[in-house]
Amino acid sequence: MSKAKNKNGYGKGTFIDSQMFLSPAYISLGMKGTSLTVSSCSHAVLMMFLGKRKFGYFKNKKNEKVHQRSDDNEFTLTYKELSSRGISQQRATRAFDELLAKGFISIKNLGGLFNKDKATYALEDDFIRWRPGDSSIRERKRDVRRGYQGKKIGAVSKYKTKVAHVNVGHPHTRQQGTPYE
Repeated sequence: MSKAKNKNGYGKGTFIDSQMFLSPAYISLGMKGTSLTVSSCSHAVLMMFLGKRKFGYFKNKKNEKVHQRSDDNEFTLTYKELSSRGISQQRATRAFDELLAKGFISIKNLGGLFNKDKATYALEDDFIRWRPGDSSIRERKRDVRRGYQGKKIGAVSKYKTKVAHVNVGHPHTRQQGTPYE
């Protein structure tokens, strides 16, 4: 019998340390008010990350077989993969934000917009330090600008305003800054 390669990256099963599932951070996943963004599918997304870990058998100094983790702690989990499991992009984004905020994952590579470069994540142990009421451990950088985002800095827009040359003689036009008469 040959071993069929799993093209989605999941193995036969996974191991979850009791320190993780008994932590306040894990118990509070999906609870309103515990983070800025909360998703009902955060548990499922975390399990998908844990399922992508690779384990192998190695020999220790006593020449005994030991079951150890053998991956390089870089995992990809795309929106397309999550949508095939019934998790929408909005729910997945909130789940990623919650897992980042509570210290379960970190972002190694943001991925490219048009380069078909997948975002890569790493599993972290910072959830041990998180307690209810704490601020976020990590946040996702939101540096992608699409469309008009006329955010104001103080009272002045950070975008230059164009001043049109106005034909003052026309009755329906006025120069910028002059009051209506």
